[in-house]
Amino acid sequence: MSRSLRRTPTRAPVLAQLLALCALLLLCGPLVALLARVSWTEVPEVWARPETREMLILTIAAAIQATVVTVILGVPLALVLQSVRRGAGIIRLLVVLPLAMPPVVAGLALSALAGRRGLLAPLLDALHLHFAFHFSGVVLAHVVITLPFVVVTVDAALRQMDQEVIASAAALGMSPGRIAWHIILPAILRPLCTGAGVACARSLGEFGTTLTFAGSLPGVTRTMPLGIYLSREIDEPAAYALAILLIGVAILVLALSALPSWLGARREPKHKARRLGEIDVDALRSLTRPQKAGPELRCGEALFPAGRLSALIGDNGSGKSTLASTLAGRVEDPRRPVGLSPEYGERPVMLTQSPGLPPHSTVARALTMITRDGERTRSLLAAAGLSALADVPVPHLSGGQSAQVALVRALAARPSALILDEPLAAVDRASAARWRRLFRGIARDRTTVLITHDPVDIATLAEELLVMDGGRCVAQGPCEELLRRPPTPFVASIAGLNRLSGRVQGVEGDVAHVDAEGLSITGTRRTALLPGEEAIAVFPPEALLLSPLNSPEGTPAQGRPTSARNRWAAHIEDISAPSGTSISTLLLRLDAPYGPLLSASLTREAIQSLGIVPGERVEVFIKATAISVFPA
Repeated sequence: MSRSLRRTPTRAPVLAQLLALCALLLLCGPLVALLARVSWTEVPEVWARPETREMLILTIAAAIQATVVTVILGVPLALVLQSVRRGAGIIRLLVVLPLAMPPVVAGLALSALAGRRGLLAPLLDALHLHFAFHFSGVVLAHVVITLPFVVVTVDAALRQMDQEVIASAAALGMSPGRIAWHIILPAILRPLCTGAGVACARSLGEFGTTLTFAGSLPGVTRTMPLGIYLSREIDEPAAYALAILLIGVAILVLALSALPSWLGARREPKHKARRLGEIDVDALRSLTRPQKAGPELRCGEALFPAGRLSALIGDNGSGKSTLASTLAGRVEDPRRPVGLSPEYGERPVMLTQSPGLPPHSTVARALTMITRDGERTRSLLAAAGLSALADVPVPHLSGGQSAQVALVRALAARPSALILDEPLAAVDRASAARWRRLFRGIARDRTTVLITHDPVDIATLAEELLVMDGGRCVAQGPCEELLRRPPTPFVASIAGLNRLSGRVQGVEGDVAHVDAEGLSITGTRRTALLPGEEAIAVFPPEALLLSPLNSPEGTPAQGRPTSARNRWAAHIEDISAPSGTSISTLLLRLDAPYGPLLSASLTREAIQSLGIVPGERVEVFIKATAISVFPA
């Protein structure tokens, strides 16, 4: 049934359709007129002439040789353009210049360079190389004219590639040569064939540059376009017959160049459910254990202890990925000097949210690019419970499957330092639980940096916590300590706590009075505090008791605790509840000068009993013993 479904195309505007029709008429009209002028009865006789066969063979030979040279030179040039930091735009301009240059001017330029009196004439004579009025000159002229087609096509394809695929392969130890052969070339094969086909077709029709540089010697440099031009002056029907032959050859070349794209488009993926196995933590740990101990990683003020799993957290845009990329050597940040332990000279392996798997390979081949051992690849997939995916093409993987394959691929390189950017974001809950067991098992084998927003990852995996805010590290230390005393509102939300910052107004024994954003707070100090010192007040959502504002005295669902020393007015901004639970989270906006936000947790029964709805004004009660006050 799915094969009968087709995407509904978006109709173009009427004006665009009319202009498109004009363009097609302009392109096809001359060809139709040419076909109408051909004397078809004379075509076989013209094609059978010896000089016709001679020009055709010479033209095809020159086009094939020029195309081969163009590919050999054009692909490396396009590859190098991707790594040029300065001047790439100027180089691209020079590449396309022959397309804008009049052919006669290109021929004159070639003559000035490689002609009999050109700049390179002494060197060429010493090497017994001659281009002017030789067949090699025809090939050289065609190369100069057709090289831009290959370079521009391949350059565009390379610029559209997912750069994470290349960066990931390099980080996992693949050399530039192996990356080019196993990843880049398969990825650009179709556009390369298209560019080579267009270059070959253009070579078949090259006229001006060839005539100016190589001349028109029969059997030596006279190609089909030159023959057509001469026949037009003395035998017009023959010129039309030769033109039809040349058009037919060009169409055949273009069709052959488009064949890989047509065949690839006709291949339909076979969707088949694959059942994944369990992860063998011990086996996978043994197969991926690094050869040396994990190093200490330092980037500016950020320090990641050796042989420990550190969580790197912060709001979106706080600089986590930039810091990780600097650690991995992917970006250079002079403000953050990168340091590794003295005995460790390698960069950490970084796995971003993009899996970075080679798109033109299967899972097994993508992994074998790193292991270089088919048997070890099979063992890794079996230990990870992914054997069922071995023969699956990478584009056919689901998001969760791609993430798990990428994890195995990163571990296969046996890195001593590993940076993971939300590795389990696309993985289902059951699989994520299995991978967390693995991470706990391998935590001591290497230094691991885990970027995450998931409280479960932080609670179950992190030993150290590093907090980013505004592009800098604002806190780092043991995970348990920073969650108990959150340095930022983001960490407080991860820890499931409310956090208000302010200044100490007074201290009475263990009781501290804090002015927090215009709100008077009375809490319990957990360390020494001095009046005037900046402080934070931390308390759990469960400690907040609510009652509708101006409700009658009595005993509502949560009651009115007369012993609560903190009593604030607020209104409900939002109510949400995790699926499958009976606890609801309320977002409160306090009636203070700056209206800080707090969260409270109530049962659904309590919410219904109190009649609380978004927008409702309420009283908030919290005991001083439930509020912990720390120095900021």
